[in-house]
Amino acid sequence: MDNPSTTIVGSWPLNNSNENMLKVFEDLIQIGIDYPCYPQLISMISQFLSPLAKEIAQLEEINHKFYLSDDFKIPENPVALEYGEFIKSFFNERPQLLEQIKGTKACLTGPFTLASEIILKGEIAKGLKPRIFTEPRAIMVDWIVEKLAEIMKQLGKAYNNMGIDIISMDEPLLGILIGRKVLFHSEDFILEILNKSISEIKSLSSIHVCGRISPKCRDILLQTEVNILDHEFRTNEENFDIFQKEHLTNTDKFLALGSVKSKFLPVEGYEINDYVEGIDSLEAYIRKAIKQYGKENLLIKPDCGFLPLKDTFGEEIGYEITIKKLKNMVQALKRIK
Repeated sequence: MDNPSTTIVGSWPLNNSNENMLKVFEDLIQIGIDYPCYPQLISMISQFLSPLAKEIAQLEEINHKFYLSDDFKIPENPVALEYGEFIKSFFNERPQLLEQIKGTKACLTGPFTLASEIILKGEIAKGLKPRIFTEPRAIMVDWIVEKLAEIMKQLGKAYNNMGIDIISMDEPLLGILIGRKVLFHSEDFILEILNKSISEIKSLSSIHVCGRISPKCRDILLQTEVNILDHEFRTNEENFDIFQKEHLTNTDKFLALGSVKSKFLPVEGYEINDYVEGIDSLEAYIRKAIKQYGKENLLIKPDCGFLPLKDTFGEEIGYEITIKKLKNMVQALKRIK
């Protein structure tokens, strides 16, 4: 990665269908994204917990919420492999498109974030006093988080064996868990769980944490064996003050720099282009990052996933905004190269 490459976080503002997945993936390649990720068109929670609920009797899905009632056995086979299979099938049918990219990307949802969405009930919830949440959650119980890490490790290994080049673990909750203090767990436990989750990834591993990153969160992430630290910068420009070049060079890590906003509200009187960062401003923004971090240490991508734009703007406008943002991001980087 001598020059910054481009990638995306994953989610898109379209309804879930194979036709839409094909459309998005092909558009990403034609736009010039170097490491396209399979399109996430459903919640990053249900993507993994819904199939797990079919395999684990103690885990129930009721009205899009997940409830755990007892200890459980880890399924023998990984779940949600169809997303990696989608990438393989796509290029088997369109081998010529493989020549237009540097590699592929897949995303997992991290064990802390998954555990935060599992509500505990019955005996397993006894004695747990809710904090942050209104009821006991799996995030409060070490052994449940450990089992979820093992499940993600299996999936990471499977994606790795499929030949996917970047495998990224989405852990948006970590930005909340790790502030000045660490909630629910010790720093050592968080480090152990993150390393376990990515331990079978022999290609490039990545972790995506949203929001403003605290110095403590930064330091824990820098101690992990993850190759790429992926964060929002456009929405949280304070993150420029958190990371310095030495942090990356001393730990042999890349920084995936959020360069276009992915969450915003409609503004009265705005047209579509008013929501899209201009090429000139994006070029200046990326040059600032290159000066601070070194081009050899960077990946360029959007802040986060674009799924929220579906509810905010609707599919058609949300998709058009997203595509225009990515086109300008790619064009800005081409100017620099």
